[in-house]
This record gives sequence, structure tokens and C-alpha cells, in this order.
Amino acid sequence: MEDDIHLLFEAMLGQMYPPGQDPRSTVAVLMTETIRFRDKLKTETGQVLTVNDTRIAVEALEHYLSEKRLPSGLTDEQRALAQIYVDRLTVFGG
Repeated sequence: MEDDIHLLFEAMLGQMYPPGQDPRSTVAVLMTETIRFRDKLKTETGQVLTVNDTRIAVEALEHYLSEKRLPSGLTDEQRALAQIYVDRLTVFGG
């Protein structure tokens, strides 16, 4: 699953960054936060975070960066992960 998540981040963030800007440090931060969240979710609730949940959370981050709000229609897990991304990249400076 970690390889799938890594490929997802590289593909999606590659589209979000302008040509010539390297998204690798952002990918590393989001990978770390995703794995931490996935493990905590599994331990505390027994739920499994899917690659699709992660994709939706990354899309929600992209929406937040352009609209300054998270989109509606997210599951609790997707919203929580997207909020972690927002906090990590905006509040804590990536």
C-alpha cells in the first residue's frame, strides 16, 4: 500500500506544482502523515485507510488550496486526513 500511496502523491502533486518546481519534499511530508494517520486509525478503530481515501484527501487538499475550504461530501476519515494535510502544509509550513 505504501508504494501505491507514494505513486499517488507523485502523480497528483506533480499536477499541482508548476513545471520546474520539485514536489518531493511535500510528497515526503504527506507520505509520513498518511502512514501515521493510517496506523493510528487502524489501531484505534480497526478501520483501514484505502488508497482511494488518500486520493480523495489529496484532492480535498488541492480544493482547499484554491478555495480556502475543504469540500463537502468527505467521510470522517477523509476529512481528518485532509485536515492533517492542510495543517501540516499551511499552519506548520510543510
